[in-house]
Amino acid sequence: MRSSRSPGEVAATRLPRMITVGDVETRERHEALAAALRDVARPRMRQIRSTLGAWKPCSPELVDLVEGDLLAFTQRDPAAHGSWREVVGSYRCFRAVLSHRLAHSILGTPPRSDADGSRLRILARSIAEQATVETGVEIHPAAVIGRRFVVDHGMGTVIGETTSLGDDCYVLQGVVLGSTGIADNPRGRRHPAIGSRVEIGAFARILGPVEIGDDVVVGCHALVQCDIPAGARVSVLNQYQEIRGGTTIGVTAIEVIGEGLLLVRGSGLAHPGLRVEGLSGRYRNATPVVVLDRGSRHLLLGLDATAGKPPAHVRLTVPDGTSASILVPRAAGVRRTRDGGAGSTASQAGSR
Repeated sequence: MRSSRSPGEVAATRLPRMITVGDVETRERHEALAAALRDVARPRMRQIRSTLGAWKPCSPELVDLVEGDLLAFTQRDPAAHGSWREVVGSYRCFRAVLSHRLAHSILGTPPRSDADGSRLRILARSIAEQATVETGVEIHPAAVIGRRFVVDHGMGTVIGETTSLGDDCYVLQGVVLGSTGIADNPRGRRHPAIGSRVEIGAFARILGPVEIGDDVVVGCHALVQCDIPAGARVSVLNQYQEIRGGTTIGVTAIEVIGEGLLLVRGSGLAHPGLRVEGLSGRYRNATPVVVLDRGSRHLLLGLDATAGKPPAHVRLTVPDGTSASILVPRAAGVRRTRDGGAGSTASQAGSR
């Protein structure tokens, strides 16, 4: 049967494909990443072979995954100078991501028996623990992390077991994606679920099984213990300072919602014996604070600056001795009507 292709087309199929500069670059990058994965796995190769047999730490799928992480780091961090070689060769925080990808891949291997499952968990955890020692970044092997993930600087960052992150997330140093408790936390999901394209600033803490939407930016030192909608910007204007005594009341979030308006979220805030007072510097010189609205989980406070210096702190106290002190951000006074009432602020609060 005669071919329908022209002589030129037939000749073209016999020519070797031109190798471009891009092809050489890609091949070199893949080789460097495979070598880096082997280097991470090397201290545990005996365990890997005894548990997984012929499994290789530099499979094409794993190399492809970490290549996405590498290129994201190279493109998004100006300190990398656009050089993937610099990131692979010298960045400890990138090695932390490599180690997690390897440990997570091992943990996801189907076990052949209960004993095999235990060996896989120990192997994955040992790789993660070694990475913590080498890099200062602790990522639990079971944490589910999307593509093109970047940990920049990284020292002190902790990502808990049931955490999930979407694609294109960027995390700085000192970030904690953890649970709300210290010891004796319940099993099951207890860490955040974070969407795609989320940026988390240095020393931010996102605690508990909260939902963080896509395209959220969490500023440095933020404390997040509630769901955050997509596209939001979370910044620290204040921080909850301390609780003394019992646990009758608790504070989980503080938000400035308008001039002289402070929204406090927490638990036990409708306690009949709750006392609210404003304090100036060094917890002295009480200044007025108006409770505009209250419920078991929130207090809306008006900060009165008309009687003198605006409060620098707000202290919540109940008769059993529980006391919560809050640093007030950019304190502004409650707006006053001409007759001296707080009508204009109450009107603002009622519209929210």
